[in-house]
This record gives sequence, structure tokens and C-alpha cells, in this order.
Amino acid sequence: MHRSENNRLSDSEELFLETLKNRFLSAVYRKDIQQTRNAYLQILDHARQCLPDPGENREKILRQVQTAFLRFQAFVTSPAVNLSIPFQELKTLLSDLVKTRRASIRHTDFDSWKTRVGLDPWQLDRVFENAITIQLTSGCSHFCRRCNEWALPGIRAHFSFSAARTILTRLLSSGNIDPALYGASDPLDWEDGPRSLADLVIPFAEQTRFSLITKVPRKKNEALVCLIQHKIPISVSVTDRNRDRIAALEKGAGICLQKQHDSNDLLIPAGLDEDFTRIKSSITDAYGTEITPEGVFMIIPTFTSALYPMGHKKLPVTRKTNLFPVKKIGRQALLVDYFKPLEVVGKHNRPFHLTGLLDVQVETLVLDNGSMDLSPPGMRNLKEYFTIFEEPARRRRKQMTPSVFRGLKKQFVPGQYQHLNDAQKRQYRKKIQGHLDFCKQPIVLRSRMCAASFFLCAVTNYLAGQDTRKQIMARLIREEARLLGSRYESIACFAKPEQLFSASNNDFFEIFRYYVTALVSDRHQSDIQRFITAWPARYDPVLDRFVKGLPCCLV
Repeated sequence: MHRSENNRLSDSEELFLETLKNRFLSAVYRKDIQQTRNAYLQILDHARQCLPDPGENREKILRQVQTAFLRFQAFVTSPAVNLSIPFQELKTLLSDLVKTRRASIRHTDFDSWKTRVGLDPWQLDRVFENAITIQLTSGCSHFCRRCNEWALPGIRAHFSFSAARTILTRLLSSGNIDPALYGASDPLDWEDGPRSLADLVIPFAEQTRFSLITKVPRKKNEALVCLIQHKIPISVSVTDRNRDRIAALEKGAGICLQKQHDSNDLLIPAGLDEDFTRIKSSITDAYGTEITPEGVFMIIPTFTSALYPMGHKKLPVTRKTNLFPVKKIGRQALLVDYFKPLEVVGKHNRPFHLTGLLDVQVETLVLDNGSMDLSPPGMRNLKEYFTIFEEPARRRRKQMTPSVFRGLKKQFVPGQYQHLNDAQKRQYRKKIQGHLDFCKQPIVLRSRMCAASFFLCAVTNYLAGQDTRKQIMARLIREEARLLGSRYESIACFAKPEQLFSASNNDFFEIFRYYVTALVSDRHQSDIQRFITAWPARYDPVLDRFVKGLPCCLV
């Protein structure tokens, strides 16, 4: 079998294992004795078959299962379920794997990696242009309890010096000068023989703005000091585990390190501290691709939850992949509304927006209860988005019309209008008319109804055939569903969705959340479907809002 075919097989096995993990969790939530046993024993059997080389992402899922097991230990070890012996077997398998891997750390050369991923040249171009993360190493020397990435304990593999240099060169030739050189690893862990990260990165220093965050592994002080001396921007993550050691390093080397944060522990409960019962803030705030010694992935931010304990979804890139999310990091990424169709590029590298939402976006939409605690500062949640349809926002837009027009003129007509091509002229005129329209009450109300219809359509389409994930989401939002049900269930039995949405005394976001939770629990489906049919909606990327049009569909 060709190695790229092996990679596709690994991707399907990873998806199967993730499905088993979700079946195990949903069965535990329901306290379904038989299904809990069946799912866990299938996971154990899968582990036996894929070891001793499960791959980084599958091993992460196995470790997530073990962590979930410990969170619900009273149930899964009860006499009725009795999974203690299988748990110990999987624990031993994973422990042995760490010892085996540490004894045989491998280096991946570029040609072997390229053969493994099996991508066409144009796909590799899109990968490098939109790379947000280059993970130089698999596994980590720290293994922090709250690791956002669930990094594997112990270093397993490195890119070779030649491969890493080739990757960085490809990034530069693609105009990509600011990716992060870490992921489920510590960048200072990387080495190849006598060469350290300093030897790799310093030759690129004048051309790049690499992002580097480290906890400073032991025996890596010299490489760190060398990077600092060459003015390579690098931040140190400080917790109780390394605070004294970092202080001693600063004093001994006469340097002051930039701290990414300085707290008792990493800020968001993740990794071994994940409880699998709450929805927590998004950890990842960037869109694009990730390159690791094992493959290539697309990264889509999510909330941190039982569905995505790493705070993002990793979509494997294979030869069948024909679209890639446009790279967005920093402020650009914070300005991306996760609930709108993503901007992507394909073979000809022309950006455009998808017509619908990815599954992972819909899952985040279902879990978004509007809490400010769930969204990183600067990132808009759906509750905030809905405020653009309120009367104060409409009046404010009307007042800002002169400055909006000046901004559009600066954007489109730096010279003279007649020098624009026909497409630019049409877009310019459409944006002007769109702003004027969105200052009118009837159009604002219509746009709000279209937005609700688009989102409810996306949720309806997604939930069909997603029983396991639906059960997990129902568990995660059950308190919100109970509260909203007590407020609106009796009213919704006698009123149509459009009546509730258009009533000025109702909280629009609460009504919307009520219907989302109803869909998850299989209620009001016919009423919601009639509403979607009456208000077919699509996303208009030029106007940046939802308008009447063909019904939305999932990608």
C-alpha cells in the first residue's frame, strides 16, 4: 500500500476512534450500562490494533478517554459496569508506548513527510500559504496537566534539520512570515544532533516574525539565551512548575524574559483537568493550516468541551481536500465571526466564502449560550451579533453614514471612480446601498429574521443523523434548556416562531436559544421548518449580513 494511502487509512481510523470516544461519553451521560461497556471495550480493542504506532492524534483521543474515565470513575467502575480491568490494560498500553517512543526518537525528512501526506503541488502551496502552526516536534518534555493541546508525554519525533529548514524556506517563499513554531510541543524541545532551535531559527531572523512560546525545557537554557541575544521574539509560559527555575535563569544570564502569562497554572482547564461536563472558553483563536511531523491539518476554533477538548477542530488534509481556510491570526482572527460562512481558497487561490457552515461551526453555534466567559476578549459571540438588529444600533448606523461613506471611498476609490473595473464599481455601489438599506427599520427586521432562519436551518440540517453528538450537546446545554423551557414552552405552544421573534417585548437571543435547545431535544421541529421555509436565507459576503435567498445548506 502506498504511504499516502496509509495516511488516508489513518485519518479514517482517527475519525472512527473519535466516534467511539463520543459514544462512550454519551453512554456515560445517560448511565447506559451496556453501551458504556461496549464503547469502552471497542476503544480498547482499537488501541490494541493500532499500537505500537497509533499516531499523535489517535493517542490524544485515547488519553482523553482515560481522563473521561477518571472523571466518571464512580459509575464506570461500579459492579454493574466493571471496567476497572480494561482501564488498567489501556493505561499499561499507553505507558509502554511512552517508554518505547522515548527510546527511539525518530527524525522525519522532508521527502518522507511529503510522501506521507500525499498532496498535490497546488495543495501544498495552499498549506504553506495558510499555515498558522509549524509543530517541529511530536510529544513534549513537560506534559503540563492543563495542556491546551493534550501534548503527548515525552518526545516522539522531530522534523530533521534539513526538513525544518525546507519548511521554513517554503513558508517565506509563500509570503508567510509569522506562523507559530509550536503546537502540541515545546519549540525548544526540537533538536537534530548537535543543532538546537537557535541554529534553525536564527538564519531566518531578519525575514520572519515567528511566534515562539516555551516553558524552557531542562538543558535548553543555552539555546534560549542564544535566541534572546539574537533578538528572536520569544515568550515564556510561567506556572508554579517552572517559576523558580525561570527566575534563576534570568538572574544567572542577566536577562529579563517576556512572560506570556504568570499564574499558578495554565488558565483554561484542559488536558488532565478537563471535566467533560462544562463548556469553556475557546483556546484557539486562529484559522488556517497546521504542519506536524505526522501530517497536515486545518484548524477551526471551537469552545473547549467534551466534543473538542483541545478548543479547536483538526480536520485532516488529504488529497481529496479542495478548499482551505484563509489564514487568520491575531486581530484578524478575532474579527472572524465563527457563525458566518468561512472565507476559503481553492486550487486557483481566489478567496471566496462558503455558502453554508461547517459541522464544527454548527456545533459551536449550538453550544453558544451567549456567556461572555466563553469568548476571548475581542471575539464576538452570537448574542453580541444580534444586537446589530436593535433600534439603538440602527440609529447609530444612520448617524455614522457620512463616515461610512468616507471609509468606503478610501477603500475603493483612492484615485478616481472611472478607474475602477466593472466588478469593483458594482461592489462599491452595493456596499453604499447596503448601508443605506440597513438603516431602515423594515430591512433591519427582515435581516434579523433571515439570520435566525439561516442559523436554525444550519442546526436542523446538522442534527439529522448526529445522534451521539446531539446527546453530548444536550447534556452540555441541559441547564440552559431547562431554564428557557420554563420561560417559553407554554407560549411557544400557541405562537409561531416568527411571532415570537418579531414581538418587541421578547429577548430575541433568548427566543433563538429556546428554539435551538428545542431542536436538540426534538421539539417544535415542524414549526421551525415552516419558519425556515417562509424565510429562506443566505449569507451575502459583500453586505456582510444574511438576506433572503435560497435556503442555507451545510458544506
